[in-house]
Amino acid sequence: MSSVNNIPVFKCSMCGSCCRMSPISILPHEEVILRKLAEYMEINVVFTNGYTVYEAVNGVNIAFSYIMHLDESGKCPFQKGVLCSIHGVYKPYICRSFPYIPRHVKYHIDDENKYIMATTDYGLSTACPVVKKDRPLLEEAEALHGGPVEKILIHYYKDGYWTAVEMDNARALMLDLLSRLWQTGVIDIKPANKPGITVNLYEFLRRYYPDLPQRLGVDLVYRKVKTWLQTYYS
Repeated sequence: MSSVNNIPVFKCSMCGSCCRMSPISILPHEEVILRKLAEYMEINVVFTNGYTVYEAVNGVNIAFSYIMHLDESGKCPFQKGVLCSIHGVYKPYICRSFPYIPRHVKYHIDDENKYIMATTDYGLSTACPVVKKDRPLLEEAEALHGGPVEKILIHYYKDGYWTAVEMDNARALMLDLLSRLWQTGVIDIKPANKPGITVNLYEFLRRYYPDLPQRLGVDLVYRKVKTWLQTYYS
């Protein structure tokens, strides 16, 4: 098969089931954004640290990721009915890319070269009823192509695919900036955690890179939040 034209294109059914499937993995700058949104909206949201490392110079643990937990009713705290109440202002990467999601994120810490990077294994979640319905045609296309092919994914769910790329780029940027601080002796990274406080990687990096909000687009999100809140409370 030389074409992907006979493969369906993903179309969300707006069932809202993805908002009730599991806790949500987010990046450090997303934790800051979502925490502020929750405060503005007076919504109780619980975050816990994901992967962390120890930074010996400042004596703190640094969180590379966070988990946003479901509420007591078993849904995302920002879900309203079957819809996302913050869809128009800031929706986390993993929600925007769903059902194309990271199955596993592995962090690699190179002590010799003082460099940190991450590799991510992505896949289409068959927990999504739309993917489950389309699965036979997708598997047939993959078999004909000799395995999963980027062209198939882009055809099937272009927006989700490129959102995943954006998510990886944001993660890579923060890890690269942290690595530069390590390489220049400003900080000293140790893989193991130690008792003590844990700081957000994004907030930690902002002390050394004041332009980070612009580089990650957080400043644009905050401007959007300001406009959105005027509508939310009107």
